[in-house]
Amino acid sequence: MKANLVLDLHGVKHADVVHTLENFFFWDNPTKHRSVEIITGNSLEMKRLVTTWLDKYDYVYFSPHHNLGTIFVTSNQNEK
Repeated sequence: MKANLVLDLHGVKHADVVHTLENFFFWDNPTKHRSVEIITGNSLEMKRLVTTWLDKYDYVYFSPHHNLGTIFVTSNQNEK
């Protein structure tokens, strides 16, 4: 899958993940967040933080089996 936008979280501290996601989805690209690749790397904590945030806002996402350090956001349940 090729995403329209990419958010690379390499180098982002765990404490800054929520702020980074909110800026990216709500301020930087508020109308363009339908196809986003989020690069988390292999940190289980980073993946947990991202998926918890995505769940909070009802985003639909998946991690491809060939690259578990990436999360693809495909849509938002509230946009229907």
